Amino acid sequence: MRTLITIILIFSLSAGSAQITKMVLIKNQSFKMIGVQHDEPVEKETKVFGVKVDYETGEINGVVNLVELDLLNKERESSADPEMDALRIQGFLPLDDIVFNQQQQRAYTVELEMKIKDFTVPVLFNFNIAYIKNTRSNFHDVRANAVVNLHDFNVEDLNGFEPEVNIILMFQMINLQR
Repeated sequence: MRTLITIILIFSLSAGSAQITKMVLIKNQSFKMIGVQHDEPVEKETKVFGVKVDYETGEINGVVNLVELDLLNKERESSADPEMDALRIQGFLPLDDIVFNQQQQRAYTVELEMKIKDFTVPVLFNFNIAYIKNTRSNFHDVRANAVVNLHDFNVEDLNGFEPEVNIILMFQMINLQR
């Protein structure tokens, strides 16, 4: 009888923990770059920023087309190889800590890799993550920023940009768990 009760408890506990899978939806993505172009302050923003987060490992990946963002020279034709015009961002977030955080505001410093063509540069991003709870869903509002020197990527034509820019990543992680 004790064995049967123990087995039932084990199955019920494992079934309960199986329901605590990480189900998070990424919405409202945007990539912003603030800098100086032709001696004038400028802010470039795109909503075409494919942020993806692996909910098991915390791996984050994002891609931005630099021609569309107007970082590369306007008169330059887009490459036949889209990789040549892309800025890739990848790394790992402390996803367990973020998803299960019930505090209103948290700050993290996370090293992500930024890659343009064959040049990969490690960049420290300051993440500010606010937990927002409402009647429809719970979500985390994610804002991360970092200062980047574009010369580190060996970009030849900066289209009038000063090399030091501020990169801002913004998105929401909606917790679909009930």
